[in-house]
Order: sequence, then structure tokens, then C-alpha cells
Amino acid sequence: MSSGTYTLGTLDGRLNRAQTLLVIERLRAAHPRAIFDMVTVSDPHTNRQSASELYCAHSAAEIEILLARLLSGEFQLLDVAAEDIVRPLPNGLVVAAVPERNTPFDALLHKGGSIADDLEDGTRVGVLSRRSMAQIHQLWPQLKPKLLYGGAVAALDAYLQDEAVDCLVMPAAIAERLGVQDIVTEIFFPEMTLPGAGQGLIAIVARAGDTEVLGMVGAVDSPQSRAEMTAELAFRERICSDQDCPLGVLAQAGEDSLIITGAVGSLHGHSMNQAVLRGPSGEAAALGARLAEQLLLNTASLIDLLEADFPEGLPVEIEDGEAAPPEADGIHEENLPADLDEEDEDFKDGGDDPYDDDYVVPRDDY
Repeated sequence: MSSGTYTLGTLDGRLNRAQTLLVIERLRAAHPRAIFDMVTVSDPHTNRQSASELYCAHSAAEIEILLARLLSGEFQLLDVAAEDIVRPLPNGLVVAAVPERNTPFDALLHKGGSIADDLEDGTRVGVLSRRSMAQIHQLWPQLKPKLLYGGAVAALDAYLQDEAVDCLVMPAAIAERLGVQDIVTEIFFPEMTLPGAGQGLIAIVARAGDTEVLGMVGAVDSPQSRAEMTAELAFRERICSDQDCPLGVLAQAGEDSLIITGAVGSLHGHSMNQAVLRGPSGEAAALGARLAEQLLLNTASLIDLLEADFPEGLPVEIEDGEAAPPEADGIHEENLPADLDEEDEDFKDGGDDPYDDDYVVPRDDY
């Protein structure tokens, strides 16, 4: 148990401060005799640049500023929303801890108390990612998802103050940090929509040589949460390194095993190609990359990824070419775990998934 004084850097914004206070709360619980101070960082140029980007809590430009100041010694620790983290980290920095995960799923915010199935045709749904746009198109084609740029706080203001949209979809963990749980009307569990990589996870970054700091932060590290973050980010990075691609992924780790489900969707809701793998949690990065490669081998997935680069529609020669017809949506047989035993053959034939309890039923400890 440490009794020193430690500083955590954060951006000068309400979501960023709320996230850092959450981390400080967990550190204080582990080290009640230690002192933790918040150092706020503000950069007007970065803020202007971030207004045109898709992200949740931290834009790439903001993270670059924060990492540079951490390296310079301005503070000792930095908390970053895992869905926005930039990898690899600069030389000299490491992820010191990944605390226990908050709710990883998406939430619907609606001032009138409606759930998605009850929304009227043409309802404008604000979203923070192309992933959410693709999944809403798939499930509720009568709705009109609208991308909102500039992060979660800007999206919330666009909904609550400017009325630019009629409701809003954002990560449930972010809604909780912003204190707007009272207008959350629905949680989208993975049976409906897969979350983005790293949702509900916070990475605590420190300098590699700060032995005392690393030892102190290690008290709040969750091996399961670290494995989930590692697998999900590896999946995303293998396909697309930013949030411009309609990718969904969720890893759920136990003590020794991990199951990861990933999907590539069409921006216009034409398809949602999904695959699932299970393996040792110690091989989280390899599992994430392998799952991504399996989806990349699927024709429909590749067309969906190309479509992300052509938001107005695919070129005619691709759309109407001689390519093999897309496979049916869903979990494909060739994407099942390679090590299924003979007793699991009914899974291949459409029977019960031997890992169904791990995947379909959300963990109740989030």
C-alpha cells in the first residue's frame, strides 16, 4: 500500500475530468494513505481540430498532446478511454493498468422515454461512429442515423441543447460518466449490437521507468479487462486503425479463457457479417488478429469495408462486377473455432453453441 503523492493528467473538459476522477477513486480505494492530484491540460488548437473528428472521449490530436506531456514529466499518470487509445504508444510509455471494465454496451438516450422499437419512422438518431450507423441501419431501417463529430460531449449538447437529433446512441459507460443515466432508455446488449473496441475500458498510461508508479498502479489492474482490451484493439487494428470503419467487437475473458465476437457491417445496413473465436486469454492479441483475418477472408466483409471508403456508394465496376456473391449474414462455419470436438458438431449444424453462455448472456458483473 503506497503513501506517496501522484499526479494524473487530463484534458480540461467535463467528461475527461469525470473519467480521471473515476480512476482516482479506484486508486484511493487501493491506496487510502496516498494523495492523488489532477493536472488539467488545455490546448485551443487541438480543441478546434477535434471538432471535425469521430471519437468518444479523446481525439487522436488530444491524446498526442497528453502523451507528450506525460513523457516530459508534467504529470505521472494518464488515463485514456480505451476506445480512443492510439497504439503503439511512444517509446518510454506503457499501459500500467487496465481497471475493471464498466458497462461495455451502447445505450439509447431519449428524453421522452422511448426505446428503439417504439421510435417513429424518420426519427433522427445521433451516433458517434460508423459502427453505430451501420447497426442502426441493419436493425431499424426506418430510422435516420446521423453522425455527430467532436466527441461525446459535443454529441450530447447537439441532442439536449441544439435538438439537432431526436435521440442519441452512445457508450453506456460514457453516459454514466456524464451523469445522464436518467435519460438512458435502453441498453443494446450484444445480441442486438456489438460495441466498439475498448468500450467501457480505461487504460492508465505511465512512463516505463517509473518503477514506484508502476507498482502502485498495478494494484488496480484487472487481468481480465487487460485481456479484453488487448483482443479487441488487436481485432480493430488488423482491419482498420480508426473509427471510420463499421466494426463491432466484444471480448469476454474468464480466468484462463477468452471468447471474442467481431462483426463487419455495411454502412447502409445491407449486411452484418459476424464471427466468433475462443482461446486462452494469454493469447488475446493473437485471437483478436485471427478473428479479424477470418472476417477479411469473407467477400461480403471486404465489400462492406470498401463501402466505408465510398459513403455515396461503391463504384459500378465493384458493385456490379464478377466477384463471387456475398455469403449469408451471421456466423460462418469457416469462422468457427478450429478446435471444436466431435461432440460439438451440432453447433456447426445450427444447434446450441457450446460457448453460448459465455457469449450471448452479458456478464452480470459489469
